[in-house]
Amino acid sequence: MGTKGKIRGAAAARHWFALAEDTLQTHRHRLDRINVYPVADSDTGGNMLATIRSSRAAVEQTSGDDLGQLLAAAGEQAMGAAYGNSGTLLAVLIRGFAEPLEGLERLTVSALSRGFDRASLRGWSALSNPVDGTMLSVLDAARDEAARCAAAAEQPESRVALEAAMDPVLRAARAALVQTERQLDELSRAGVVDSGGLGLLMVLSALAATVRGTAVEQSIFEGLAGWDLEPGQHSRASASSSSGAPAELMDGVELMCTVRLNPLGAASLRHQLDELGESVIITPIGADPDPEGALRWRIHVHTADPEATLAAVQQAGPLESSTSTPLSRGREDGAGR
Repeated sequence: MGTKGKIRGAAAARHWFALAEDTLQTHRHRLDRINVYPVADSDTGGNMLATIRSSRAAVEQTSGDDLGQLLAAAGEQAMGAAYGNSGTLLAVLIRGFAEPLEGLERLTVSALSRGFDRASLRGWSALSNPVDGTMLSVLDAARDEAARCAAAAEQPESRVALEAAMDPVLRAARAALVQTERQLDELSRAGVVDSGGLGLLMVLSALAATVRGTAVEQSIFEGLAGWDLEPGQHSRASASSSSGAPAELMDGVELMCTVRLNPLGAASLRHQLDELGESVIITPIGADPDPEGALRWRIHVHTADPEATLAAVQQAGPLESSTSTPLSRGREDGAGR
């Protein structure tokens, strides 16, 4: 992932996350203003920014230049502190992207393709009810274009091939993001693209800028539905009508937990959470089980019955931490709740 071939490993990862953090910080409130799916709680920008900040901190604390190890540490630390659908899912994608990169000190177009493919697999698997028209659709478009570029490259391990792939990958991701407005009714009514998908496009643009040794290309965001909403403006649909969530759920909470479970316990808990709430994400943190075969798992769920939902998590395994945030209140501090 060396910028113009001059930096690699830890320096490249730090540069990527620094650019992503700056871009998300600059446009955080744009993301919040168009956040209507799955719940219009105006926190997508803050949640994704918090994940990237945590990822950057992890890279700065990790030694060595192995990209897989660096990004795995970033994803794991971010996942353990993530909030919201978008923040949690972004951490899952970073962790998945890291897996095929272990042992590499620089990114290639072949590795990029493998990383996107694994990130997609982890993202779709983490969600109980994944749908098209979200950040996963944006990632999958980038994945497919990266695979095409890798297959067509005469020298897929060269820096030239990687640089050549970045523009078509970003164009494919942007085209998929444009489609999200028509893929989900909530976005169509609001007249916006998916907020999480736009945030992911910003992260991918930062990756492309790192590879090319340039600034993030801001023009790729212009003209997207909802981009020109000014502070104080709202999308065409109000929060109550555009969220797609039941009215009682909007009076509920977003519950985030970290708990130790074995894989069977995780599967059973997912079934219970699907009955108790919506927007369920359950994903392991790390890959090394304890002597009893249990892993740390990060749980995200929107629920109108937080007491029963938390009790179900506590009954499933040892609870390490839990926080809850009212869904009816957007978050003002992107650094954590």
